[in-house]
Amino acid sequence: MINKLAIVDVPKIVDKYILRTFIPLFVMSFAVCWFIVVMQFLWRYIDELVGKGLSGFMLLKIIFYAALSFIPMSLPLGILLASLMTLGNLGERLELLALKASGIRLYRIIRPIMLLVVAMACGLFYFQNDLMIRAQVRMWTLVITAKYAAPEMEITPGVFYTGIPGYSLYAKSRDASTGLMHRMMVYDMSRGYLNPRIIRADSGRLVMDKSKKFLVLKLYQGQSFENIQTQSYNTASEPVPYMLPHFDYSETFIPFDANIKMQDEGELSSMYVGKNLHQLQVSIDSIRPILDSTRNSYARIVQSDLLTSHYGFSPYAYEDTTVFARQQERIATLVKETSGVKPEEAKASLTLTAQDSLQAIGAALDKAKRITEEAQIYTGTDDTEFYHYRTFHQEWHRKFTFPVSCIIFALIGASLGAIVRRGGIGMPIIISIFFFVVYFIIDSFGTNMLRSESIPIWLGMWLSNILLFPVGIFLAYKANQDSSALNVEAYVIFFRKLFGFRGVRKVEYQELIIEEADYEAGAAAVAQAIAHTDALLRSPMLSGRIWQIWSNGSEQQALAALSEELDAITESLRHTPSRLLVSKLCDLPLLPTRLSPFLPEEPRWGRILGAILPISLPFGLFLSRVRTHLKADLRTTRTVLTQIAEEVAVAAKGVHRPAPELSTTQPTDPDSWQVAIHTQDQ
Repeated sequence: MINKLAIVDVPKIVDKYILRTFIPLFVMSFAVCWFIVVMQFLWRYIDELVGKGLSGFMLLKIIFYAALSFIPMSLPLGILLASLMTLGNLGERLELLALKASGIRLYRIIRPIMLLVVAMACGLFYFQNDLMIRAQVRMWTLVITAKYAAPEMEITPGVFYTGIPGYSLYAKSRDASTGLMHRMMVYDMSRGYLNPRIIRADSGRLVMDKSKKFLVLKLYQGQSFENIQTQSYNTASEPVPYMLPHFDYSETFIPFDANIKMQDEGELSSMYVGKNLHQLQVSIDSIRPILDSTRNSYARIVQSDLLTSHYGFSPYAYEDTTVFARQQERIATLVKETSGVKPEEAKASLTLTAQDSLQAIGAALDKAKRITEEAQIYTGTDDTEFYHYRTFHQEWHRKFTFPVSCIIFALIGASLGAIVRRGGIGMPIIISIFFFVVYFIIDSFGTNMLRSESIPIWLGMWLSNILLFPVGIFLAYKANQDSSALNVEAYVIFFRKLFGFRGVRKVEYQELIIEEADYEAGAAAVAQAIAHTDALLRSPMLSGRIWQIWSNGSEQQALAALSEELDAITESLRHTPSRLLVSKLCDLPLLPTRLSPFLPEEPRWGRILGAILPISLPFGLFLSRVRTHLKADLRTTRTVLTQIAEEVAVAAKGVHRPAPELSTTQPTDPDSWQVAIHTQDQ
């Protein structure tokens, strides 16, 4: 009875253990991700917050509300990192292997994490729909208030300062002790861009009036440019009088209210940041018919203008069928009158002078330009209406996309942790950053596409989740099947083999030998392998020109046979009490069975593949590099086989020499270096 109760309670114990492992890691990773996202916000708006005369309490309020507003962005990344570290730690400590060995499947192991994440996603939805909108409204209210607050201006040397409406200031350098700016340029656009006043001064300073109602621009030793006559858009090419007065000292009073005035939260509450799900849906339903009606109205206006320009009289209305019928009758009459006319007669009757042609072309261009300008005006108005519709619709979907992304990231993180089985911080952080960057890039791509109306709004907002969800399912399936398809070491071994790095042969020395090796047969096998190695080195596949390799793919069979011979020699001679002989066997390179799996053994197919340009060029360069490595391995093989033959002859006489001791200095001969390494292992 006790055993049955213990067995029943095992899953509950596992669930508690998994949650006790996951929750501290989640708190840590979420805090770090949250801090990074908030710091990114501060770095972006640091110029608009620092030096604006804001109190410390207001800065803390901005940071607090910003931290609440960026919880949805940092929560998925924190869940991804925590789930990856949790399963990675379990795999690294072999606890995951023990749980699987006890009959618990992976989906049952990660079930408590997934249930907790689903609860977090529901809480995030509630937070976004209620609490976060208040934090966003207050945060952006404070940011906008700080943006229009006026402190004593901190003008960066070498950069145009445009923080004062209607003015642009530039200073080459600035004296840090006195605050005096040198080599100043001032562009005064307060009277409009067509009537600027440009001032250049040797030095100057910008100070705030005590009432904080005006800025005083004090300039020394300068000159100004100003038009005497007021300009307008209708001004033609007539010369405009101007003046260039010099001055030793000049003061300009700029109206600028520096007193901090809190913005009205009601303005932001009517925008998308201040609406919950129900309010967003009401706004979307209200804007959609307005958007459709304005687009339909603009299309009718443009169509009417085009018809008027084409036919030369009043266009027909969509609703007036009688006008449309008269239009059709007139077109049919014109077609009937011109159908029997010969081309020569029509050409003679329609011949115009050059002046008439130019006038017709000019009138057509004027009409086209006017219609284009009107269409641009309609486009600007439509863009404004579509912006409100798009932002409301985006925010409606965003209240669901972030909670769903939490579940997807938890699935991806848990599956990758079970596959990689690496705990700690290093590898999980790298993988988490990679997936979050991919998520962010896809999300940005979808947002840009929906802004241009290339894809529907719902598809642009859900694109990242739609693409990452199959990835999570695939990783979960592979992790549950204990697949090595995502094993990093397997890919490392594959690429090492691909580029010619096949590792070293491992032969262990046997302290107890039941049946000693046959040295006579081994000597004959070694001599035969040396002959086969020399023949393979002289073969056209390895000694010929690189383009001849396509016709000699059949010689790969000799390479496979030699590889099998070396394996057989190693297996037969490893049963020896000679440590030096075992060390020499370890020095035998691991030869491949083929030069390349893409090189056909049939000469005909090889020539066809070599003739396909330019595909065969990079493949030929690759084969050249592989062949160079193979020739070096074959030369090493011949040298080692010769040494093995000498040791076999010595061992056949019953004399077993000890392997040389590992030297403290690195040998210059690579073969002796390999011998020393394997001797140390023994």
